[in-house]
Amino acid sequence: MQPTTNTPFERFAFVAMIVLMISFPFLVIGLILLMSIFPANVEHSVIGWIHVIGWVIFTIGTPVFCVICAIKIERDHMRALAKAEVELSDMMVSDMRTLPQNWEATGAVFIVESVVIANDYLKSFLWAFRKLVGGESKSLSRLLSRARREATVRVLRKAKACGANVIWNIRYETSAVHSIFTGDSSRNMITGVELLAYATAFSVTAE
Repeated sequence: MQPTTNTPFERFAFVAMIVLMISFPFLVIGLILLMSIFPANVEHSVIGWIHVIGWVIFTIGTPVFCVICAIKIERDHMRALAKAEVELSDMMVSDMRTLPQNWEATGAVFIVESVVIANDYLKSFLWAFRKLVGGESKSLSRLLSRARREATVRVLRKAKACGANVIWNIRYETSAVHSIFTGDSSRNMITGVELLAYATAFSVTAE
């Protein structure tokens, strides 16, 4: 079954960002060396203009590339989740604690699944502005929704692999992943969310 996360495009975007980050110091060093070699006419040299154009493309293209990747990864994930939910629609999911009296449950299995979804910088940018005026942050709400649906799908897949047809008493635990840039905890940045889902899976036959 095709995974809803860790898709080929996600891996491509991750590797591309690593390459960009590694190449950035070399771009800076190359500019410094170029200016030291051609201090007088670097602005007019062909090499200088090529380097300047490359610098502009890098500084402008990298954020644009990140935004495009973030949007595509999110849309691909939502489509994959919708497809998986349709495939698993025959499984019953409930957050109730007690079973109906006419049910006969067999093969109970306790299932725990978790997922960590990274927050992209576009959402962080929107979140920073939202904090200024308050209100609902739709970007983070969408992130939490993705994490919740992904964790639920993982629980359903594991339960189906165990031969169960019912997920009962499902519960969720959510925590934020922070990145601390300074010693001041008030300046923490939410870099992702972790969602833990656990439930009891079993097979049910009604009397």
